[in-house]
Amino acid sequence: MSEAIDATERAAALDSLGGVLGEAGAAALKGPREQLADSLLRAAFTLWEDPQVRPKLLGILHAAVNGEEGAEQMRQFLANQLFAEAGKAIGIAGMDIYQAAETLQVPAIHINAAAGQVWGVVLLRYIVKLEPIASAPAEDLINLLNPTIQRYLAG
Repeated sequence: MSEAIDATERAAALDSLGGVLGEAGAAALKGPREQLADSLLRAAFTLWEDPQVRPKLLGILHAAVNGEEGAEQMRQFLANQLFAEAGKAIGIAGMDIYQAAETLQVPAIHINAAAGQVWGVVLLRYIVKLEPIASAPAEDLINLLNPTIQRYLAG
């Protein structure tokens, strides 16, 4: 698949991603708070490391950084769909970033900062392919990111 996917393909890929990450988010919210970051990171890296899924995710990411239409689609996904999926699984209909933050008892900007950390690693690993991050085992990256993401999401 080309890294430049059309809006329909991006929407389908985002729906799939939203479902998986939403389920992981709900499981993480239901689970022990001290494992929140680990659960979310494992779900994200499982998707990114899957050779069938990665090209779709790369297409989404390329579109988000290369054009306003893709950026808007990504904003809508991150701001609405992702949290709605997690909320649905824990009984909060239509959950958004602010309700997620309230549930986690952290400022909403902490959720943005956590996402920024993960997206930064994704960019360096899968697009820029900067060593040593590009060839590091996913487990090493999860262990590296875990304390920072945990601090953002659990205070």
